Amino acid sequence: GLSGKSLLFPPWQVLDLHVLTYMEDAVSQLLENREDISQYGIARFFTEYFNSVRQGTHILFREFSFVQATPHNRASFLRTFWRCFRTVGKNGGRML
Repeated sequence: GLSGKSLLFPPWQVLDLHVLTYMEDAVSQLLENREDISQYGIARFFTEYFNSVRQGTHILFREFSFVQATPHNRASFLRTFWRCFRTVGKNGGRML
């Protein structure tokens, strides 16, 4: 479950506890997508990366080790999972 620490602090302070995780990931993503990024610049890349972290969409299409790396990542995954599941649940009868 979520640690008590993550429940006591506002989301931005929880992210502060794991800022190195996100900085390392951002640099790794930057290096992996070097060609694409050269089109719109490094500053825009970092802005979009950290906006996705704030919005919780940064976990999409990512490996399990990244999803489970921080409480924010796990909460983001669960929120996304339940949004998708709720949609399937509402439309389930029509999809079968």
